[in-house]
Amino acid sequence: MTRKVFVGDIGTEIICDAGSDISAQTTLKILYEKPDGTEGEWVASVYNTNFAKYTTIADDIDMEGKWSFRIYVELPSWLGYGEVDSIKVYPLAW
Repeated sequence: MTRKVFVGDIGTEIICDAGSDISAQTTLKILYEKPDGTEGEWVASVYNTNFAKYTTIADDIDMEGKWSFRIYVELPSWLGYGEVDSIKVYPLAW
């Protein structure tokens, strides 16, 4: 991600690198951990063969601080997790 992410952003693309071709996936999720330790997941789609992508909607990014992400993927002959990546979410301030 190249731009700052703010609390309440809608349409922000969360993109995680799988490191290999995941186009044959049967399940693809982006797992997240919020700054307060709350965990959750979003159903992702394949992006450019090797990436998982989720586009935020209302109330997804609801807390400032460090968010961590990793993918979970199931392929016909393998399932597992990607590396953890993180972003800083900034407060919406004037």
